[in-house]
Amino acid sequence: MLTVSTHKAKGILSELSKRAAAGESVFIERYGKPVVALVPASYVRRVKRLGVLAGKLRLPDDLDSQSGGPR
Repeated sequence: MLTVSTHKAKGILSELSKRAAAGESVFIERYGKPVVALVPASYVRRVKRLGVLAGKLRLPDDLDSQSGGPR
């Protein structure tokens, strides 16, 4: 496990990213507390996007007042 300050991480980010990609735990801390963990992209689980069609569908304003529901 490698822990570095934000100040030091600015100068060696390329090295830190290589080490994280190789599987090493890399933490960046601010004022002695960890604020960022660098992990390989393969460790991150993809999240399904909700609302993919948001803003793309239009419903009539009188949708609730229309007669003739499911048969």
